[in-house]
Amino acid sequence: MSGLVVITFFLPAVKSAFGDSPPGEGDKSQAEILQKSDFIFGEVSRLRGEPILRPVKMKLEDRSFFNRYYRKVLENRYPPPKKTDIEKAYTFFGFLPPGADLIRTSLEAILKAESGLYDPSTQTLYIADWMSEDDQEETLAHELTHALQDQYFGLKAYLDQSAGRSLDEQFARASVMEGEAVAISLDYSLEDRGIDFTQLPNIADWVNSFHEREAREKRALGEKATVNPTVSFPYVYGTAFLQGYVEAYGWEGMDYLFRNPPTSTHQILHPETFFPRRHNPVQVSIENLSQGPLEGWKQIWDDTLGEFGFTTYLSQFLPQGRARNSVAGWEGDRVQVYEDQDSHRLLGVGYLIFGDEDSAEDFFKGFRDFLDARYPQSRIRRSDDTVHWMALEGSREDACVEKAGRRVVFVMEVPTGLTSKIFGTLWNVIQKNRLGVRNE
Repeated sequence: MSGLVVITFFLPAVKSAFGDSPPGEGDKSQAEILQKSDFIFGEVSRLRGEPILRPVKMKLEDRSFFNRYYRKVLENRYPPPKKTDIEKAYTFFGFLPPGADLIRTSLEAILKAESGLYDPSTQTLYIADWMSEDDQEETLAHELTHALQDQYFGLKAYLDQSAGRSLDEQFARASVMEGEAVAISLDYSLEDRGIDFTQLPNIADWVNSFHEREAREKRALGEKATVNPTVSFPYVYGTAFLQGYVEAYGWEGMDYLFRNPPTSTHQILHPETFFPRRHNPVQVSIENLSQGPLEGWKQIWDDTLGEFGFTTYLSQFLPQGRARNSVAGWEGDRVQVYEDQDSHRLLGVGYLIFGDEDSAEDFFKGFRDFLDARYPQSRIRRSDDTVHWMALEGSREDACVEKAGRRVVFVMEVPTGLTSKIFGTLWNVIQKNRLGVRNE
């Protein structure tokens, strides 16, 4: 997702629930597809209950156009040296494989699933000329929902406002926009059955079971599951969030969501924390440790992973269900990566706060087991109910997680002499929520 473009990733697992279609080259002429688009835009308007304010420009484009388009978007989003720093941080946390190029990897993921895009900066719908005929209606319904959103809520401003926000908040905001587009495209497909998307089983639960079954089947064959949850999250969980929200408030409630969107994936994953009463996450701020215990190190990444981000992280070494349960009580976090200016080695630090002590205990145990699996040859320095401290094999580095009340802090691949100093600083971080500043 960029600040200037709405990307289509209509999740295959969601489509499979209602009958998937084989890939193939579209055999409709441009005139026929554009004519179909006008009809579908009218249907989207009717289903959504909002009149069309202006026609939408539409163009058929080939693969080279989409390649150029998204490459430019990504290069603008990740200019050097920001791109290099993010690549290092993502690799450190396992979100990118070693040596991977962030732009190339992102571009491949986008183009693999691409079938069309609506660009609010030009107010134009670009349709992939290779899209199969069977995929045309749902893709057009999805993208034309974005066009209608733009006419009423101003998508360019909405997307631009995401710039500079945490990864966690960006996913939450995208979930509003993409969840509605999936929901309307589902309603378009389901109308002849006399039901709408709010009457379906929980979409997120269904997709999770689909992915877990797929992962088990792949493991049985000695293969590794390749599901990319970062691509699917806004589409799957955004739609699941809206199933309850639209049922409660109707489509009229989307006006509030676009003007006051959720600020965390926790709210998307647990709608009861957003409606009927909104509970905002705690905002955590960690000072730049290069001015303190990490003198000589450079901070290269500072962000909030959120419940979804930590679930994705822990799922690298824990079963997905265990990872989800470990983070379910999340209320706020901050994570940083530092690089030694001489050796260029990396280390990571993090601070999390949970809704209650039991939730913090669940995360502590989950993260402890995660560390054991990630560093299997390490020696335990100390392990009890509040601290799990490991000396990493073959280096003079530590990994450690510590719990106190509702808070959990961790360090990874930290030089042994710095571990205690960093923990001393982390326990004094400042947390902010909508009521002001508080120390736990």
